Amino acid sequence: MRANLDSTKPGSWAYWTNVHANFCPHGKPYFLAWHRGFLARFEARLRKVSGNSALALPYWNYYEYPVMPAEFQDPSSPLYLRNRTGTDVSGACTLGAFDPGLTNFQQGKPYAFEPAVETAPHNGVHNLIGGTMDNIAVSPRDPIFWVHHANIDRLWDAWVLAGDGRHMPAKTASYWSGSFSYGAAVSGMKRVDTYAPSILGYRYDDTTLPAGQPSGYVAPLPAIQDAFASPLPVQGASLGGMGGLALGPQSTRVRIPLTTDGRNRLRSLATSQGQGATSPGKAVRIVLDGVALTGTGTQGGYFYKILLNLPAEGLAQPEQTYLVGTLGPFEVSVARHARMMAGGGMAAMHAPVRIVLPAQDVLARIWPAPLDALTLSFVRVIAAGAPAGDALVIDRLWVEAD
Repeated sequence: MRANLDSTKPGSWAYWTNVHANFCPHGKPYFLAWHRGFLARFEARLRKVSGNSALALPYWNYYEYPVMPAEFQDPSSPLYLRNRTGTDVSGACTLGAFDPGLTNFQQGKPYAFEPAVETAPHNGVHNLIGGTMDNIAVSPRDPIFWVHHANIDRLWDAWVLAGDGRHMPAKTASYWSGSFSYGAAVSGMKRVDTYAPSILGYRYDDTTLPAGQPSGYVAPLPAIQDAFASPLPVQGASLGGMGGLALGPQSTRVRIPLTTDGRNRLRSLATSQGQGATSPGKAVRIVLDGVALTGTGTQGGYFYKILLNLPAEGLAQPEQTYLVGTLGPFEVSVARHARMMAGGGMAAMHAPVRIVLPAQDVLARIWPAPLDALTLSFVRVIAAGAPAGDALVIDRLWVEAD
């Protein structure tokens, strides 16, 4: 398939890379469902090209085996790619997506599984491997992409089967109306056909949710240094912000000053989101603007967990309580890709971006902790062999509310 250079034909590996670049919904509804159909259509083509009707995509269960399988690390293997930065993805294997409190499914709902599993472990695995994998436009070129996404698909199946209040929209709901596209040369797929693996004719041998992080992996919260930046004037929806931040080898914390009105609004929103709320209500967002990668940062092998109001003395609750998102080269590429698809042209794939992180679920989880001020902690997660030095710069950041 790599040798077939006609990217208009599904027998070419490049065809599938282009389909992902042109149609994949990252950070949007149907992230999981679209990729399930993508895997099924790609697997069918593998069978046709190989002549082996029993060929099946394997999955990489990195919660059990966090080091990249040996077949992908052997330079003599066609599964090898030399530009990878990391091979151990333990740091991405957090458990937040499997918290029993996440009972909703789709993007846009509070306490939802789809955005949580996309953040971690999905994005983190892309970031820690780096190279081709940390760029949404080309990531399917790396064979490890496919076994990574097969595992994400398996984790979705496991989440559904775990029950205990976890639920997806009913098959008859309007949510499943319409179809997915996988390019002009491959038939589309009804959204409802991605509702369960059985509809597409396959099942997983292991559909248990991860019970813990990889064996032997210990990730104590590192020392976090305070960063000092200039306050931004409060205007519009902003409740307060800071200008100018560079993220490098050290974990960094920044304090966002709030006006009296901003503090009161934040407390009101936190109260409305807490106590088991099930509707989105008013939205609180963390906005990172003018985000750009340094030359070192483009190589991947790292990302930053973004934690809101992490207690100065350390974790008082599970890390997921404070996690509003992650930031690394993959997230930057997703934002650039979205801007390009919205009409920004190829120049958008190299320009600084704005990344918006929903924060209302975190506010509800940490309430009634004091909200007189907000802090954002950027906790660095790194793979062995990742380059040192500044990786990302943020021109300004702020918190805003509807």
